[in-house]
Amino acid sequence: MIEPSLISGPITWPKDGSFWKSSFDRDGGHVNIFGAKEGHEMEALRALFPDGKADEMNFVLFSTSGVHGSYRTIEDVEESEELDKITFLIIQPRLLCMRYGNVTPKNAEDFAFLKRLRASSLEAVSTIGIEARP
Repeated sequence: MIEPSLISGPITWPKDGSFWKSSFDRDGGHVNIFGAKEGHEMEALRALFPDGKADEMNFVLFSTSGVHGSYRTIEDVEESEELDKITFLIIQPRLLCMRYGNVTPKNAEDFAFLKRLRASSLEAVSTIGIEARP
């Protein structure tokens, strides 16, 4: 189920929603950090990016490691025979909001979705701050 506040309207995300929990234990999307709820990571990514396409307002970095994961790439996990996790960090720059988690792709469709999201994120980031030319 996609939370309506993730699509449009005021930034009134609950501190503990269907797929995300605020690290600061407070409501709202501005200047906040949300962790994906365990077991709902793929649903959370698909809710924010239903078609697997990022834009300059919502993009993802994968294999970010840090305190919440590993440096394993999508391809590393895809080639492995084990179900493993891929670390992600969603950046929403205009809101000063970040979301993070570890996703476990389970089938070819999941891997294709993550690769599409990664490619569109790289493309989106490359356009930030560049004036559009006719």
